Amino acid sequence: MEGRLQILKLIEEGEISVEEGARRLEALAGAPELAEAAAAPPAPEAPTRPAWVRWLWQVVFWPGVLVLALGGLAVTAVYAWEAAHGWLVVGGLLLALGVLGVLVGWWMQRARWLYVHVRQPDGPNILIAMPLPLRLVGWLLRIARPFVPQLKETGVDELLLALHEELRDGRPFTVEVNEGQDGEQVRVYFG
Repeated sequence: MEGRLQILKLIEEGEISVEEGARRLEALAGAPELAEAAAAPPAPEAPTRPAWVRWLWQVVFWPGVLVLALGGLAVTAVYAWEAAHGWLVVGGLLLALGVLGVLVGWWMQRARWLYVHVRQPDGPNILIAMPLPLRLVGWLLRIARPFVPQLKETGVDELLLALHEELRDGRPFTVEVNEGQDGEQVRVYFG
């Protein structure tokens, strides 16, 4: 009985269509053990990374590899061909920049990204995507807490670390706000 009420409530709220509700009710009448599965609301789909985000880490990583190779070549030139020692400084700087580029590119590929997508009927659509190091930010807030009076009573660092644990366990964070068919739609996704 409770499964039927749940299905009717989903139809009333508009989460499923009338046809889908009728199908679930028929399945419920035929197999009572499927009551919980039939009454469950559909899981929201996780957005995929935009194409430019999937390529962005490569734009940082591969030039980093190139700069790293050029730095290694410059340092090798000093020792192998007895070039001027100024090339040793240039090579060292290029090596450091190359390592930094490779590490940042690798991190961007593996990082959790925050997406904010705003759809406006009368204006431009806005998409913001950025990687956020939750663990690092939570750790820095925990260190800053004794020195910043406004942070002492908040649990922002615990919130960020708990969000990091949820994301690590495969449960993304999604918030959707819809103002109807012709209204503004905002979707915040972190995962």
